[in-house]
Amino acid sequence: MLTFDEVMAISKRLMLISDTWADLWMSLHFLPVNVGRIIDLRFSDVDGNSLILKRKGQFGEIRTSIPSPVVAIIQRRKLNYPDDVFIFQSHSNRVKAAVVPVTVIAFNAALKKAADGVTSKSVSSKSASIG
Repeated sequence: MLTFDEVMAISKRLMLISDTWADLWMSLHFLPVNVGRIIDLRFSDVDGNSLILKRKGQFGEIRTSIPSPVVAIIQRRKLNYPDDVFIFQSHSNRVKAAVVPVTVIAFNAALKKAADGVTSKSVSSKSASIG
C-alpha cells in the first residue's frame, strides 16, 4: 500500500503528463470503486453530490456520495471540457472523432512512468485506494 505522500507525489508527476491522469488518480484515491467503473462515468451520472455508477459486469448499479475533492475535480473538468460526455474522456488524436473514455491500459502506462523514482513499490490503478 502506498503512503499518502507517495500518492500525492505520483499525482504531481501525473499532472505533468496530463490533467486527466492526475484527476483520475485522485478520484481513485477518494472513491471506493474500481478504475473500470470510474472511467465509464459520464457527467450525466452526477446527481448533486451523488454519483450513479451504472451496472457493469457483475457489479450492480449503486449510488454513492461524492467526496468534496472529487466534486472539485468534476466541476473543474466540466468547466475545462464543456463538450465532453465522459468525466475522463479521451482527447487522443487516435480517437478524435469518437466520444470514448480513456483506457485503463493508457492510464496504467502513465502511472508507471509517474511512479518511477517515487517508490519502489509496484504501482497500478489499484494502488490509489485509501485501503
